[in-house]
Amino acid sequence: MKKMMSLLLSGAIVTGMLGLGAMSEAHPAAAASTVPVKVLVAGKEVHFTAQPVLVKNRLLVPAEAMSNHLGMTYEYDAGKKTITLKMASNLYVFPIDSNSATINGVPVSTDVSATMMNGVPYIPLRFLGEYLGMGVTYQAATRTAAVKTDNAASFRILSPKEGDVLHTTQIKVGIAAFHHQLVDFRQHMQAAAGQGHIHVWLDTDPKDPKVAYKMISGEPAVFDNVQPGNHTLTVQLVGNDHKPIVPEVKQVVHFQTMVTPTDQPAPAQAAKTYTVAIHSYMFMPGEITVEAGSTVTFTNSDDVNHTVTAKDGSFDSGPISKGNSYSVTFSKPGVYQIYCKPHTFMTGTITVK
Repeated sequence: MKKMMSLLLSGAIVTGMLGLGAMSEAHPAAAASTVPVKVLVAGKEVHFTAQPVLVKNRLLVPAEAMSNHLGMTYEYDAGKKTITLKMASNLYVFPIDSNSATINGVPVSTDVSATMMNGVPYIPLRFLGEYLGMGVTYQAATRTAAVKTDNAASFRILSPKEGDVLHTTQIKVGIAAFHHQLVDFRQHMQAAAGQGHIHVWLDTDPKDPKVAYKMISGEPAVFDNVQPGNHTLTVQLVGNDHKPIVPEVKQVVHFQTMVTPTDQPAPAQAAKTYTVAIHSYMFMPGEITVEAGSTVTFTNSDDVNHTVTAKDGSFDSGPISKGNSYSVTFSKPGVYQIYCKPHTFMTGTITVK
């Protein structure tokens, strides 16, 4: 009997050392199913070295192998424990064991977290597919997940969402565009299939492209000093010529903003005004540093029309004729690069502190 107890005790010790005991549900890898699952992309099977696994009825796939198959760039930062994927203008960051990812800098909740299994980073397939503009289906009978690719241009509004109530005066509009290459219309003026930018209207006329915020990258469009109340956001894919692509791809979102005590504006300080001359096809001075809340007035003394246009699309004077002026109030700190549309060699920098 003593010999039998000794053997049982030894076996328990070895099992504990090898980690073969019951796994905790608190960790995603702990609930992973080891039954093989097949993954198809556009009807073709993806062959993995480390196999896909089911966690809480969600399929996790090896991040590097899946991203390579989809044509994405992949990076794993062991220090930060983050998986970073990029496709076209969209950047995806998955922190390990976190139920929140970021897409183009916008936080997005996930129903199952990215995780590590046997030293391999895994990501949720359905979440990735949906935020790549792809459909994902799963057949339980055959244990097959199918990713359906679609080359049609589309986009997904990451924030704000329909019906949101936001306690802020600054709205960041996050958008992920699919199969629509975002380029700078100032360098790409001729219409080209599959290429263009995004028009964003917040409480302005969506039929007027001149008043639209022009998104030429995946970075969110930022609207400051948004007043409390109901708001309408309109987003549309357009070509390099600012015309809607065909077929039209457009979405409208309604949301509300409210002011909380912490959002109340600070006591007003005397605003400063600075002047910049437009003379001899130059901004004079070409570089200027101002305080937040300051107004910069540009006055054209040349015989030809000029514009004062922000490279990030946040403001555009339109044509300024000789003797006329245009003013911009800078409420947010940052560095603003400006140029003249008819004469792109005319550039300047406004630093707001």
